[in-house]
Amino acid sequence: MSLHEASKDLKHLLNRGYNKTSALTFVCNHYQLEQKDRHFLARAVFADELVSTISEKRLPIEEIQGKDVTVDGFNVLITVEAVLKNEAILCDDSVIRDTQGVFGKYKITETTEKALQEIFSLFKEYPPRTVTFYFDRQVSHSGDLCSTVRQHFPCETVNHVDLLLANLNKITATSDSILIQKLDYYVDIPFEILLSKNL
Repeated sequence: MSLHEASKDLKHLLNRGYNKTSALTFVCNHYQLEQKDRHFLARAVFADELVSTISEKRLPIEEIQGKDVTVDGFNVLITVEAVLKNEAILCDDSVIRDTQGVFGKYKITETTEKALQEIFSLFKEYPPRTVTFYFDRQVSHSGDLCSTVRQHFPCETVNHVDLLLANLNKITATSDSILIQKLDYYVDIPFEILLSKNL
């Protein structure tokens, strides 16, 4: 119950223009929430104005056909894995995100291959003109993942994926709300996979 109330309070503060970090700290301290709940709120709750902005930039999967697409590698992969494990959440802005908070120390599991195949299948069903995956070089197993992806699509490991994707500003597969704000258009691959699988 406290998480539900915290969500409402956080959204109210964000709609009033409060800084998200400050509002999040205040609300979580007030309700004495654990770190996992703080992470959930940070990824799931947004001001109505931002929800509207993100919604306007969203493209349906059919729109990527014949276009140039970039992929926020770890972001998409981790979220698709969460979808397959029924651990993803539909956030305020109707974007699917993971609830696990995997940062830096990514582990390849039996779900990794399944998630990659789901992503590849979706791109083959709705073929863009080009698809390039980008993985954060500093994150564990980025090189291994890139080698696997290259069997299907171009892939690079780079130091600052978000910065690169923002500068390229092509249709980007990501659920990163900060990155989405810097893009003209994005596509939610995990959401499309969730729909196609009826998971």
